[in-house]
Amino acid sequence: MRVSALILSTVATAGTIGLALGSSRPATGAAAVATPPTTAAGANLAGADFFEAKIRPLLVEQCVACHQGAKAQGGLDLKSREALMTGGVLGPAVVPGDPDKSLLVQVVRYGGHLKMPPKGKLPTEQIALLEEWVRQGAPWGATAPAGGAATVRRGQFRITDADRRTWAFAPVREPKLPAVKNAKWGRNGVDRFVLARLEKAGLKPNPWADRRTLLRRATFDLTGLPPTPEETEAFQGDRRPDAYERVIDRLLASPSYGERWGRHWLDIARYADSNGADWNEVFPNAWRYRDWVIRSLNADKPYDQFIREQIAGDLLPSANEEQRLERMVATGVLVMGPKLLAQQDRVQLGLDVIDEQIDLTTKAFMGITVSCARCHDHKFDPISTKDYYALAGIFKSTQTLGSTLPRNSRVMYWHERPLVPETVVKNWETHQQALRKMQDAMKKAKEATEKERLTAELKDLEAKAPPAPALAMAVTEAKPTTMRVHLRGNYRNLGDEAPRRFLTVLGGDMLPEVPADRSGRLELAEWIASPRNPLTARVMVNRVWQGHFGEGLVRTPDNWGKLGEKPSHPELLDYLALRFVGDGWSLKKLHRHIMLSAAYQQSSAHRADAYARDPENRLLWRMNRRRLEAEAIRDAVLHASGQLDPTAGGTLITKTLGFPVKEFPINFEVPRRSVYLPVVRGGVYPVLRGFDFADPSIVVGKRDRTTVSTQALLMMNSPFVLEQSRKFADSLGQLADTDRGRIEAAYRRALGRVPSSGEVARVEKFLDGYAGELTTKEPDPEKRRQEAWRAFSQTLFASSEFRYVD
Repeated sequence: MRVSALILSTVATAGTIGLALGSSRPATGAAAVATPPTTAAGANLAGADFFEAKIRPLLVEQCVACHQGAKAQGGLDLKSREALMTGGVLGPAVVPGDPDKSLLVQVVRYGGHLKMPPKGKLPTEQIALLEEWVRQGAPWGATAPAGGAATVRRGQFRITDADRRTWAFAPVREPKLPAVKNAKWGRNGVDRFVLARLEKAGLKPNPWADRRTLLRRATFDLTGLPPTPEETEAFQGDRRPDAYERVIDRLLASPSYGERWGRHWLDIARYADSNGADWNEVFPNAWRYRDWVIRSLNADKPYDQFIREQIAGDLLPSANEEQRLERMVATGVLVMGPKLLAQQDRVQLGLDVIDEQIDLTTKAFMGITVSCARCHDHKFDPISTKDYYALAGIFKSTQTLGSTLPRNSRVMYWHERPLVPETVVKNWETHQQALRKMQDAMKKAKEATEKERLTAELKDLEAKAPPAPALAMAVTEAKPTTMRVHLRGNYRNLGDEAPRRFLTVLGGDMLPEVPADRSGRLELAEWIASPRNPLTARVMVNRVWQGHFGEGLVRTPDNWGKLGEKPSHPELLDYLALRFVGDGWSLKKLHRHIMLSAAYQQSSAHRADAYARDPENRLLWRMNRRRLEAEAIRDAVLHASGQLDPTAGGTLITKTLGFPVKEFPINFEVPRRSVYLPVVRGGVYPVLRGFDFADPSIVVGKRDRTTVSTQALLMMNSPFVLEQSRKFADSLGQLADTDRGRIEAAYRRALGRVPSSGEVARVEKFLDGYAGELTTKEPDPEKRRQEAWRAFSQTLFASSEFRYVD
């Protein structure tokens, strides 16, 4: 304990080597540790998504008529989570995490004298939803109250002119570049829109970031890795006018770009290497989709084509067999969602899979929550239940379940398609049938001689086994189906037919219906990827902006409906969306344009005057200081220690068929980039989970950003950090002969700068003090000194400067 105390004491006074975490958004309670429910009622949603999809509509339908506003009955107002926690005359309505102690749950159960709603008990599934919500900690969604600021849609569904004029659904229009006073400040069109808003508010932008800061920011943004000391030195000495542009071009050309931005997309695609839910079996072939994403981004595949291939890659014409298989692999995104594989009601299982596919497709590509219309017309947005089932028919006409290879008959499996000729698959299946037949014969054998003969034959048969055919998670066409509206989401209670088409508010009713002999996936992909779709380009531009500034122009990237936030700079959003499409949907050109702006190159320095007027930096008067994501922290540690293995692609799962995760040991302690580590639903690698890794069961366009004590403890006690600190310390002796030289080398490699003389002096004092503390435990002075170097290395990794970019 005394040694740990010395580390903390020294670190606390070591300036930039501090353990200060620095985030302005600490998480508390259940919200910081929420995990996705695995019940059927939970539908594999969590947090705000679960609230918006399941709870808010329920409260609006059943509760807010009596429990909202100044005349709320019993004093219970459901306008906000805070009001719910305060409660009414009977006290708080909810005890987060404990349904049995929550008054709200007690009254809907009809177990006591108070029964709500008074007109009749809720259906069992709705009570289960409320219980699951409270068990998650009663997370709330957007800031709008359950039935308040965002007006609840009531009565017969209709789309109004106001709906069509809503900023998210209105056509993208080319804005004029606004006039500004300080015309010399800007570098491109982005800056005119930013500066115009600042000048209108009486604010000025920050000065330029220094070269070291700018290089570190850009390198982490595009590759997820820090610049090397050599790269930093070269950039600081490069006085050519286009030196910074050259850096951006070099980083965009790096294979690490696809790994970095591929991981961003995998959050949205809810990528995982296991199913999660009730039967958490390994997806042995999910990695093929992950590698397809990385390759596509490195090749700067046009984003509209990126969309088409994921929704309907198997239906696109291909130039050759290699391209056909590549495009088929892309449809794996539709297969890898969590599923209740052991669900005995197979019809319900299929409908739940369709719902999850609709949620993915509409959120990921268009930023809207269509799944909210499964059981009723959307309570806030102009999306009807008929719209929902029109889309559902497209996915109903698509095969997602049913394995190519025989597995456990008790559960339903996901669909996979072979990447080899059909004859190879048939040979393997024939051999598997022969093995099963031989094994059955052995079980029935009674004579020892017969058992011995069969054992020898089985051994010989196993030795002749052909390799298992390579497979990819992928969908295929099924029987074209027109669905009917499921009243209240119940497939046993059917309403009107919903011919396959697209969302009415976006012109879907004006387009030709899907051909009767096709699923409609290809037509859906073309409609989403069309330049005329007002959401698609805007949504992706916003995601890229968020990746560079920490916040999007729209701060609710997966919800552009009435419960989401409006854009801070709507004209800038349209300007970038039009430029994106005009540049051939090139993501690399979009990155380049944003990063070459003066807005991006600002300092992150705090200014009291600007902060007083715009504390959230919505007007972009400075660059936001951001903590690195979990993967970038881990990869930066490996990079600094010299242990990072740059091998790209492939899988770290060694078995060819899936097995339940609890029976499947996975080694996470490999020095590959974090994007290649298996993502196990319900068992994410602790080093990544500790720094807000995305929930792999849902679409995550924006990760949580928490500051909790466990993060500091992880950097102090994690075996991974301890081992890499030792390797980092060992490598310093190869870089310099003196303590000062080693200290300077450590700072350059870990923090990208040279330490001040004061910092060198403090580190030297720390090394002497730490080694002295070990005298009674370690007689060898060289070993004591090396252990002190390890502890110093660890303080660098634990410092806020290491884990943040300015």
